[in-house]
Amino acid sequence: METTSTSSWKLRLAALGLGILGVPFVYLIALKISNDLRLISVSGIIFLFSAALLLGRKKHDWVSGILLITPVVVVFAYEVLNKIPTLWPNLVLWAAAVAIGLVFVGILRTRMSTALALVAALLIGTVWFCGWYTPKQLAAAFSKVKDASAPSFELQPVSNGSVPTSSKAGKILVVDFFSTTCAPCMAELPQIVAARQDLAGNNDVDFVLVASDLGRDTPDGFRAFAQRRGLTLPLAFDVGGKAHDGFGLNGVPALVVLDRAGRVRFTHEGYNPAEKNFRQDLVDLLKTL
Repeated sequence: METTSTSSWKLRLAALGLGILGVPFVYLIALKISNDLRLISVSGIIFLFSAALLLGRKKHDWVSGILLITPVVVVFAYEVLNKIPTLWPNLVLWAAAVAIGLVFVGILRTRMSTALALVAALLIGTVWFCGWYTPKQLAAAFSKVKDASAPSFELQPVSNGSVPTSSKAGKILVVDFFSTTCAPCMAELPQIVAARQDLAGNNDVDFVLVASDLGRDTPDGFRAFAQRRGLTLPLAFDVGGKAHDGFGLNGVPALVVLDRAGRVRFTHEGYNPAEKNFRQDLVDLLKTL
């Protein structure tokens, strides 16, 4: 009995150790490649299933499964669910990956079809979560369609040529508050550039990319950044973040759409590459104003 108990605790300590090692695998490696939340989800499923498979070859110990999953769940709850609670199904997928991994070898030896069906169900759940559910929930969390009066604001031109520094009657204005030190801003930028290109023939739609000293940027540094990247977007500076705060925004990136009457019709705070329809949804919205 004592030997069995010792063996169980060794297995559980190993599970906890694997769970802690899983945190950099699931988050840091995923973020190194992309900030896409779907990649974090898939990385978690792969890691947890593989680790549970290894643990399950010795014994089907559910306490070990709980210890394995706990570290990555705690980080996910703090970093993601704290901001976007509707992504909770990811935890169900991770729990399923652990449960299937723990029993897979045992079932495979006697009921191969059942084992393969469990893996297939996990794959179907992953495709549903990453391909449909996550993009939809992110769009709902980040976007707000409204019709509200806009605060008065004046931006400081940074780039050469025509730079929209305030709302003009008869013109739609897309203001994207940005920081050169913000990873989500950098991920969003190609989508903003592409959306502007999609609307190149619409002379009544203006875009302006806006940095601020609150984001540790300077006009000269912002200009140099744009030159290095070959950006042709009009650039402006929001001294003290007054315009940003005037719109009631929190952090960056933060996008505001003003209609031809100067009213706020849409805001989008934050960005994640999992928002696969972000560009098209923005273009479609601008075409309706």
